[in-house]
Amino acid sequence: MEELINRVNETINLCWDSFCAKVGGGLINVNKEASMQLNFAYILKNSIDLVIYEQDEEVSIELETGIPINGKLRECDIVVKIEKGKEILYLPIEMKCHKYLASSGKPRGAQDLFKFGVYEDLELLESYVDKTRLLGIQLTMTNSRNFVFPKRKNGKSWDYDISDGIEIKNGIELNTPIGGNPISLKLTNSYTFKWNQVNEFYFLKLQGKR
Repeated sequence: MEELINRVNETINLCWDSFCAKVGGGLINVNKEASMQLNFAYILKNSIDLVIYEQDEEVSIELETGIPINGKLRECDIVVKIEKGKEILYLPIEMKCHKYLASSGKPRGAQDLFKFGVYEDLELLESYVDKTRLLGIQLTMTNSRNFVFPKRKNGKSWDYDISDGIEIKNGIELNTPIGGNPISLKLTNSYTFKWNQVNEFYFLKLQGKR
């Protein structure tokens, strides 16, 4: 099973690199998170069969799959189902997208919610582990340079720092309110925020290390 999981991760990396290149090169138009999910899932679905080497192996993907967490059903953007013989594992993928301009042509707001959303995804992925048995992947894209290389980090929302080079070592606890709402967020794993730029777009892939 470990070898199959490695093949799946390698294929996800390849598909993410392809997605980033196509978006950055103008071959894929992404205007919001839903189109990001759909286009990445399409690339992944058409590539995932490459990981199958044995008759007892099967890998499939599901969109907006419900995962029960603390009595509530949370919808995960993409779940990769990995089967080897009678063993079944699930690799969850959460995604975030923020474009500088909204469809109206006006600058998009809620930047604090976007930064917090990345951290919230990581917390969700950690909470999924009891059900999925695999620590998942968080994928983010934006064309706003200020998230990645901010000139200044003004405001408390930068407690949820997603800028290039940020590291979280052995977890973090945050309770800075967002939008006036109380927050309690805890991560237990280590993360390195390393953005990849393709033309005007920036892309981030996060997967925790214990």
